[in-house]
Amino acid sequence: MPTLQQTGDIIKAIVSVNNALSQITKQHESELGVTFHQLAIINTIQFHQGGTLKQVIDQLSLSKSTASTQVDQLVTKGYIKREFSKKDRRETRLTLTTKGIELAQQSIEILPFYQTTQEQLATQSPATIEAITETLTQVLTQLQHLKGAKK
Repeated sequence: MPTLQQTGDIIKAIVSVNNALSQITKQHESELGVTFHQLAIINTIQFHQGGTLKQVIDQLSLSKSTASTQVDQLVTKGYIKREFSKKDRRETRLTLTTKGIELAQQSIEILPFYQTTQEQLATQSPATIEAITETLTQVLTQLQHLKGAKK
């Protein structure tokens, strides 16, 4: 069982990583032409070969209104295509345009956190990487449930 100190250290590390990602992205916003949230949406769609608005909301822990506003702006800028499901009009499918794919690739080349993270992960076994990913995903899922329970 982890100690309270270890738990606190992990939480501080997660918050610090998030803050660093945000700050680094903000330094490159004018070069990329998108905000931190917009870039996160573009890369989420890129890494998952598309998806729904709900999946983006869940994966990035964004409110529906924030995600919708950001997606609207990305559609207007020509980075994302929005298509309504033929089965359920409430479901919105998101795909990147050619311009969006190019921006996703450019962000990976420009933003140093992709290379830094990849270098750090290269020192870990695939099983360790999978365990880190799974643990963080489980923590996020439980936190999202707590957030939803407070409404």
